[in-house]
Amino acid sequence: MHKGKLILASLAALALPLAAHAQTRTRRTPAPKRTVSRPVSTRSAPAAATPNGQYNITAADMSLIVEGLNFDPRILSELSSSAEERKSFATDVRHMLAAAAEARANGYAERPDIKLQLELARAFVIAQAYFSKRQGEGVRDGEQVVPSAEIDAFLKEPATAAQFDAFVADYVKSGPGRGTPVTDAQRKELGKQYGRVMVGMRKGVAAGLERERKTQLVVLLQQSRLLAGAYAKETAARFKATDAEIDAYVAKHPELDTKVVRAKAEEILRRVRAGEDFAKLAGEFSEDPGSRAQGGDLGWFGRGMMVKPFEDAAFALKPGEVSGIVESQFGFHIIKLEERRGGQGGAPDEVHARHILLGYPAPSDPTAPRMSPRDRARSSVETDKRDIALDELAARHHISVAEDYTVEISVIAPVAPPDSVDQKPAVAKPAAPPRTKVKPKTTTRARRGH
Repeated sequence: MHKGKLILASLAALALPLAAHAQTRTRRTPAPKRTVSRPVSTRSAPAAATPNGQYNITAADMSLIVEGLNFDPRILSELSSSAEERKSFATDVRHMLAAAAEARANGYAERPDIKLQLELARAFVIAQAYFSKRQGEGVRDGEQVVPSAEIDAFLKEPATAAQFDAFVADYVKSGPGRGTPVTDAQRKELGKQYGRVMVGMRKGVAAGLERERKTQLVVLLQQSRLLAGAYAKETAARFKATDAEIDAYVAKHPELDTKVVRAKAEEILRRVRAGEDFAKLAGEFSEDPGSRAQGGDLGWFGRGMMVKPFEDAAFALKPGEVSGIVESQFGFHIIKLEERRGGQGGAPDEVHARHILLGYPAPSDPTAPRMSPRDRARSSVETDKRDIALDELAARHHISVAEDYTVEISVIAPVAPPDSVDQKPAVAKPAAPPRTKVKPKTTTRARRGH
């Protein structure tokens, strides 16, 4: 986990938890409302704000938030043992609430698509609270928690058809298919999941769960997550780093300056082109432990198996040719193409290549995504600009979040009942673009599936 950044999950439509195949990296919450025949509430106002719209998230609230978000034991352990992590998480919450408050002030919550997702967020949270309550009472059979007959009755209510159609339209737009229409079978399954959530939400409301502070806080965070994500997407251009800002940052952080490493790579390239043995130079200078002992030999590989800059350069060479300096997120490469052949069974071409890698200094956080020093500088500049802007918004909207709070590692995340939505909520740092954590190998290989 990236230190100081506990929550890196990307924002996605809250329709996704109803998919039969749950997404793997996004924690999310389910939730439902009462079994009587009445339409789902459309209330989407923030549940934990003070009467004047300000937010004062106390230390007790933060403890409830951590409990309500059902973090896995590893995150709970880090939060419990590290004041730095607790402070960082509190900062993320404050920034998210600030961005959400600004989004509300600018009318985002009244946009039809966002309004729908805010309503679903509230439903998911209350439903999950109800499911957890029933489990705490010893009920494990999903049919006892939300009977199928009640789901069928809900789906036949006059108001449900339009609500479900809106949900499916949002799912098609924002779900895993990204615009691919759902099949009749998928629509039927979505109906069951949607009905289970909504009936469960009604039951949770009837049980008074929406009045509990923990439920209100999780509703607030889930709805704020959506608003902050929309706000971040539409304001991202404001925080783009200019070349001048990146240059200034690198000047203050000489460890990010690649001039020395590039000069060394250029000297090695000069020696290669002067006729020295490529394999011998790779064994002497390459910093790729996966191929250095083999004289830089990477063996045969096809497209999609290496990082793109390396792949593009390798496939552009003819057998016996040596590339210029090729930069990737791992460092500077010199590539020699040994052979080229057609792939087996009519597959695309494959190449056999060697390389010499002069790597960048490793980032201080080993779990951080690999990127070039200049990209690291760009990311730092943009993060600083976003944080300053979010701090200003937090002050403007009078948002206060306690940084010193208690985390109970004994809290065990409840398991959702069978056939219910089994995803947990997450809080995303609001003004940052979605980040994809890459797990690179020690060579340039970036095989799919890693």
